[in-house]
Amino acid sequence: MVQPHQDRRPAKPGTDEWLRASGPHYLDVLERLQRLLDPEWYFEIGTGRGNSLARGTGKAIAIDPEFRVKQDVIGQRSELHFYRQTSDDFFASGAIARLTDQIDLAFIDGMHLFENVLRDFINTEKLCRGESVVLLHDLVPFSSAAAARAWDPEVTKGWSGDVWKMIPILRDYRPDLDFTVLDSRPSGLGMISGLDPENRVLEAAFDEIVAAYRDMTLETYGVSAFREMAKMTNVMDVLVSNAIGEDLEA
Repeated sequence: MVQPHQDRRPAKPGTDEWLRASGPHYLDVLERLQRLLDPEWYFEIGTGRGNSLARGTGKAIAIDPEFRVKQDVIGQRSELHFYRQTSDDFFASGAIARLTDQIDLAFIDGMHLFENVLRDFINTEKLCRGESVVLLHDLVPFSSAAAARAWDPEVTKGWSGDVWKMIPILRDYRPDLDFTVLDSRPSGLGMISGLDPENRVLEAAFDEIVAAYRDMTLETYGVSAFREMAKMTNVMDVLVSNAIGEDLEA
């Protein structure tokens, strides 16, 4: 299990400066985490063009209702399974049971609405073990427009949606998890270990959580409060301490 050194430096008093992730790009971080963890089975929700899928070498399962892959994502993999469907449909199908009984590393980057990500995390954790790691993308929006529930491409090219809400949700409801928010560009990367496939806390509270967070904005939550809640960790503290970050430029 990766043991990060958390950056707990407090924000400057009285400031509401936007919290920005300024570390190495998340694709580079993902590649090096795979090198460190060497997962037998990698599981990905939201493959899109395959940019993240192309960074690994182990057996993999990729989920996306609209694949746009035009690059080599197979490489040296012995197995690669594509499922052209929503993550909800995939989990409901039970298809993964025909492939493996556990996932070692998962990357969740599907629909950028917190309730979708929450549901994906709940279902993914059931496929994991204590030593597995789940990565959540887009936890740190780079602008107010990018943090909106509805994407307006005329206002912002990038969109992380309200996935940021997963930070207070997991910190409040699952303090048992080892949950670190890495400062990888452009919108942060959550790294979660200490998973428990038998835990049903989030599942039991799902409706309660959605009702509480559905209409919340980052502005009403408070940018300063979010900064303190996020407790972003320097990516290099994690990678260099595990001897895999020497060639990674910030």
